[in-house]
Amino acid sequence: MQTEQRVEIIDVLRGWALLVVVISNYLYFGYSPEGKINGESVVSEIIQAVERFCFSAKGWTLLFVLFGFGFGVIYAKMQQNAYAFLTRRMLVLFGFALFNTLIYDGDILRDYAFLGLLFLCFIHLPARKLILIGGVLLLLEPFLQAGIDKIDASYITAQVNEITLLKFSHHWLDIFKYNVMSSYYYEVLSLPYSVTAHYVMFICMLFGLALQKSNFFDNLTMQQPLLKRMVIGSFLLTLLLWGIAFALRFMQIGYQKYFPLHYWIVIATMVFTASGIVLLFSQGKMQDVFKAFSSVGKMTFTNYIAQNIISFLAFQGAGLRIFHYIPFHFYFMFAIMVYCFQIAISYWWLQTHTYGPLEWLWRQLSATGKKTAQLIPERIFVEK
Repeated sequence: MQTEQRVEIIDVLRGWALLVVVISNYLYFGYSPEGKINGESVVSEIIQAVERFCFSAKGWTLLFVLFGFGFGVIYAKMQQNAYAFLTRRMLVLFGFALFNTLIYDGDILRDYAFLGLLFLCFIHLPARKLILIGGVLLLLEPFLQAGIDKIDASYITAQVNEITLLKFSHHWLDIFKYNVMSSYYYEVLSLPYSVTAHYVMFICMLFGLALQKSNFFDNLTMQQPLLKRMVIGSFLLTLLLWGIAFALRFMQIGYQKYFPLHYWIVIATMVFTASGIVLLFSQGKMQDVFKAFSSVGKMTFTNYIAQNIISFLAFQGAGLRIFHYIPFHFYFMFAIMVYCFQIAISYWWLQTHTYGPLEWLWRQLSATGKKTAQLIPERIFVEK
C-alpha cells in the first residue's frame, strides 16, 4: 500500500507541475515582441499577477526535483547497471529534444538530458550529502546570478530581433529555423539561462534525489507533522522574501545587482505549493482533483510534447496564427482547456496501457534487453 501511495503522489505532483507549465508556456504567446499584451483589463492583470507570483518557474523547478527523484528510483532498482541504462536514456532524450526544439523555442528536454548525464556522478551519494551540497549551492546562487547578470547580453537580443520575422512566417521551415536559432541564442548563449538556470535545475535534482534516498514518501501519514511545518515555513519564507524585495525596491536600493532573490523566491514558493499538495493528499482530501493530476502525471513526457505540438499549431505562423493580438485571458483559458482535454485522454489511455506512448517509446529506445510491454495484462491495472 505504501509503495502505491508513494508512486501516486509523485504522479500527482507531476500532473500539477504540467498544469503550471502549460499555463506559463501558453501565456508566453500572449506577449508581443515588445513585451506588451492585448486587452488591458482587471482580469488580465489578475492573470499576470497569479502567473508571476504562483506559476512562473515553479513548474519546471518542481519537475527537476521529480526528475532527480526518478534517478534515485532507477538507481535503487538497478544499482551499478543504472549508469549504462541512464546514459542511454539521456542520449535518447537528446533526440526527443531536437524534435521539441523545432516546434518550441523554449525546449527544456535537452536540459534534462545534459544535466542527467552530469548527475550520474552524484546518484551514489547518501541523502545527507546531497542535502548538504544542494543547500550550499542554493546559498551561493544569488552571488552567481549577480555576477552573471552584470555581463552585457544586448548582442543576444539584437541577434534575436534579426530573426523575429521568421516567427510570423507561414512556412514551417521558417518557424523551425526561428525556434532552433532562438533556443540557441536564449538558452545556450544567454548566460542567465545556460549558467544560472542550469545551476538551479541541478540544485533541484539534488534535493529530489535526497527525497528518494531518505524514503520521504514511504509513509505520508507519519510525515504529516513535518509536512505541516514545511507548508507554514515555506509560506512564511516566501512572504518574507517578497517583503524584502518590495521594501528594497520601494527604497530604491538596487539589491538586484548584488544579491538577487528571484530563485530563492521561486524555490520557496514551489516548496510551499508542492508540500501543500502532498499534505492534502496524505489527508485524503481533494481525491478527484488529485486523481486527475495523477492521470496526466503518469504521462508527463507525452503530455508535455503534446502541449508543445498544440501550441505550435495554434500560436505560430505556420498554424492558426493566434498571435498576441488576442485578449490576454484567452491564452490562460486555452491552457486550461488543453489540460482538461489531456486529463480525459490520459485517463482513457491508461485504462489499457501501462505507459504513455512517448514514455513507452523512450523505454524501448533506451533498453538493450527484454523490451517493455505496453498493453496492460488482464486484471493487473485495477482502480477502486
